[in-house]
Amino acid sequence: MSGLTKAERNAAAVRDATLDDLLAAAWPWDVDRVKEVALAVAMARGEVSANDVRQLLEERLHHLIGPAFNSLTHQRGPLVNTGRRVPSTSPATKGHGIAVYRWVAVDRDAA
Repeated sequence: MSGLTKAERNAAAVRDATLDDLLAAAWPWDVDRVKEVALAVAMARGEVSANDVRQLLEERLHHLIGPAFNSLTHQRGPLVNTGRRVPSTSPATKGHGIAVYRWVAVDRDAA
């Protein structure tokens, strides 16, 4: 998070804590299902967004997509944020931009 202002770092910390709380309150197998779908799409296509995952999951799991991506990108996870955004296809977001993630899982110990 270098290059961010103190306010931006604080906002990111609050966002991450909120997403962590959502994951902690969910059934572990629901979280695992969302992560598995996200990773499968990322491995197959190289990139993935919530739009790709949402169409493959039951509606009751849609609220876990953001927290799952957050979890998969932290601490050198298998996904990285590309910095690109695409319009959301979810009517609830009214087309706001959502992040695109790239599959990067490799054997990091081999380097």
